[in-house]
Parts: sequence; C-alpha cells; structure tokens
Amino acid sequence: MGKIAIVTDSTADLTKQMAEEYDITVAPLSVNFGDKSFLDGIEISPEEFYKKLRSSDRLPTTSQVSVGNFVELYKKLAEKVDTIISIHISDKLSGTYQAAVLAAKEISEAEIVPVNSKTVTTSLSFQVRMAAEEARKGSSKEEILKRLEKAQEQQKIFFSVKTLEFLEKGGRIGKAQALLGTLLNIKPILTVDREGYVAPLEKIRGHKKVLQKLAAFYGEFIDEHGPNCFQAILHAAAEEEAKGLKAAIEEKFGPQNIEISQLGPVVGTHTGPGAIGVVLTPR
Repeated sequence: MGKIAIVTDSTADLTKQMAEEYDITVAPLSVNFGDKSFLDGIEISPEEFYKKLRSSDRLPTTSQVSVGNFVELYKKLAEKVDTIISIHISDKLSGTYQAAVLAAKEISEAEIVPVNSKTVTTSLSFQVRMAAEEARKGSSKEEILKRLEKAQEQQKIFFSVKTLEFLEKGGRIGKAQALLGTLLNIKPILTVDREGYVAPLEKIRGHKKVLQKLAAFYGEFIDEHGPNCFQAILHAAAEEEAKGLKAAIEEKFGPQNIEISQLGPVVGTHTGPGAIGVVLTPR
C-alpha cells in the first residue's frame, strides 16, 4: 500500500472541515460534567461547551483517549495503510500520548509511530496539518518525522487566561504554579515550553497591555523566522477580542495570513473562558 495515515486527538482543535480536507483521523477525548460524559467535538461543540460551562456550578473534568479506543482506530486504518503517524497533545498535559504508545504495541497489521507534539491546541493542529501535507506529497516516514522535530524546536504559543483557577483545578498549571496567589490585577502571559509544560513568561498589569504584549511576541517571531509560517490567534469564547488582536497585528505588520481558532471543550476546560493567545510555527 505504502500510504501513510495521520492521526491526532481532539485537543488539536481541528475543525471537521480541516480534518476532512487534510484526511486526518481525530481521536476524541471526553469532557465530563458530573456523571455526564461528552466526546469532544462529536457530542459537544465548543459553543455548547462554553454555554454549559457558564451555567454549571461545578467545573468539568476531562478524560484521555483510552488504549482500547486507539487499538480500534489503528486496526481500522491498518486495513488501508501500512504506516500510521499518530501525533498527540504534550505528555505533560495528558496521558493520551502514552495511551497511543501502549496501543501501538498491540498492533501488528501496520507500523504505528506515536509522536509527542510537546504542545496543544492550534500549535498541535499546525504539526498535524504539516504532516498531512507531507504525506499527501509522498514524503517518507523519516522525512515527516524530521519535519515535525524541527517544528517542535521552533513552535511558539503565547497565551493569557482570565484566571489560573481552571489550570490549577485541572492539574495542568505546570510551572505556572509559582504565580498562584500573586496575581490580583496582574495578568499572566503563559507558554507551553519545549518540554511541553505550561510555563510563565511574564506578568502584565491590565488586560490591554496583555494584548499589546501578545502582538509584540508575534512581531519578534516574524522578525526572526519570517512571515512564511503557520500563524493563528486562539481564544476561548472571546471571538471579538481575537478579531481585535488580529486587526491590531495587521495594522502594525500589514496583512497576514492569521487564522482565528476557538479552543475546543477539552482545552477550554483547563483555560476557562476568556483565554486568548498567539500561535506560530515555521513551515
């Protein structure tokens, strides 16, 4: 067969249209409100999730993709391809990658190559789409993995949250733990570092200055790597603010090919509503 299939999970926040366009298989994580569980992007949309989050008196939780679900997915794909590259959320943020590793050991019908993206959301989406483009061109497994490795070394994600409460209670606060109890009117600028942890970058006073700093980080990256990169503004139920940030960036740097991406239910569970950020990955 020779064909390479690309798999990811729903924390990439790919739209259904993108998944179909790039021929990417998405394994959904789950969001749990009390005793009710919803498959991310299948049984609950981002819009439904944020509406439910606002009306819920308890914070939701999330569940990783199970080993069994990965085995089932891989076996189905193995009927059509002989290599599967499975790219997932940072292993510091979820057990999903490790579940993929365990599932791969149970499959003999095809070669399964799990990849720890060391990132999440649109930054993960960029890696996955890059791999899918390479697979479509006929690139080898080794060429695709090399390209992913380079992307991981250079990718940047800068974001701010309204409160650290969601990251803390969800157990995803990582190296930003040191900021707890110090914020008051100070807003944190966070990143996902090269190890795949959430980590603090700066503390900014006032939300307007947060947006200015995000635009500045964008400019620094473009100056270093050039405009030929995947670039996006991500947000959690803050679309107007995201559009405003995009307009501010384009006013300063000229027209840019910047996507606006909504954080999905699983990632939104851990950031809370109002999060906003910039994601950049060289092509």
